[in-house]
Amino acid sequence: MSVREPATEEVDRLPGTTVGGKYRIERLIGKGGMGAVYAAQNTAIGKRVALKFLSRDAAQNREAAQRFQREAKAASLVESEHIVQVFDAGTSAEGLPFLVMEHLTGEDLRACLDREGQLDVQAARDIAAQLLRALVRAHAAGIVHRDLKPDNVFLCSRDDGSRLVKIVDFGISKLDRATLSARLTRRGTVLGSAYYMSPEQAQASDSVDQRSDLYSVGAILFEMLTGRPPHLAPTLESVLVAICTQDAPDVRSFRPDVPEALAAAIATALAREPAARFASASDFLATIQGGAQASAWRRRPGRSRTLVAGVVATLVGFTLTAVLMARRGRPDRTASDATASTLTNAAAIPPNGADPVRTTPNAEAPSAPPLVRPVESAAPSTAPKALAAATPPAAQKATERKRRPPASPAAPKGGVASSLQLSNREP
Repeated sequence: MSVREPATEEVDRLPGTTVGGKYRIERLIGKGGMGAVYAAQNTAIGKRVALKFLSRDAAQNREAAQRFQREAKAASLVESEHIVQVFDAGTSAEGLPFLVMEHLTGEDLRACLDREGQLDVQAARDIAAQLLRALVRAHAAGIVHRDLKPDNVFLCSRDDGSRLVKIVDFGISKLDRATLSARLTRRGTVLGSAYYMSPEQAQASDSVDQRSDLYSVGAILFEMLTGRPPHLAPTLESVLVAICTQDAPDVRSFRPDVPEALAAAIATALAREPAARFASASDFLATIQGGAQASAWRRRPGRSRTLVAGVVATLVGFTLTAVLMARRGRPDRTASDATASTLTNAAAIPPNGADPVRTTPNAEAPSAPPLVRPVESAAPSTAPKALAAATPPAAQKATERKRRPPASPAAPKGGVASSLQLSNREP
């Protein structure tokens, strides 16, 4: 016995009716084997919403109806801008369960891929990253989607024009073994889903967990880059066999410009064994984001050389600054010695043409110019005259003082005193 799609008369009859006492249905947005989605308006506040109805056949399945309500509540508890918001839930007068969701403007990823074929590497990476951000929140709340595919990925725009990705139908398509077998016989819906099923889900394993969603993201990312799913075969059964028995091909065999790091991340996500995949959506997200940063770095071939040159220039600048500051704090030796020599010669010549002062034979020859007490307020032009006025006995006393260790002079205040202080230094 085949399972039919929602009856045409049932779909056509809902527009124009009001359900839940306040949601007036305007038009059909889309339909599938599990139900249909309509554009509607909340007549109480005028807000536009979307109503998703479970099909009559699915509604007759008590377990499916309970799951519809339970998972709708769980999805509404996950706070993420990348998951469609669920505002309300109810049942129509005909007994059809429905969800009240935010109304989205844009297109699903399937329509985008049908039109574009392949996406730019950065665009594909951005869409996958937003999907993984949604899964980080959902998995943390204990929710596994299990039916991720381009049809359930909606592309809309933010106010600033950037792309916003949202997952729809969240948590509604958890499948047990019997439901999976029924869906595999339904035309038009399962074929689209089977391409993105993990091997364990294709085998209706009871151990399907969050890593199954990561496989699906890897398959979606593969198709965004290549224009085809990882496994292609003429029949649905052969597709499922290929998923379970063959490794996914290297994405670069179809798209050589895909960065190596991104290709490796896709291969990890598409591993047949769950243990060989990423352990979490956070790990998958960090890997593809790290690859984006590495690619951006590689796109600037001179960046490393520029960075090294900048570091070297900075170090050289600091070194030169330190040297200049040190030299400013240490007076020039040559200029000081010359000034001290001039002052010493001037002091050794007495006024009025007198003979130079001669020391006794027993006097030691000084190894440095004689000390002269700094003159605090003397101008440069008057210093030689003051020194020339010294008498021979004064010179003798200066010579005797030279034999004793010099005392540390007071700190000079500038002018000639600075040069006189330097005359104390040994040559």
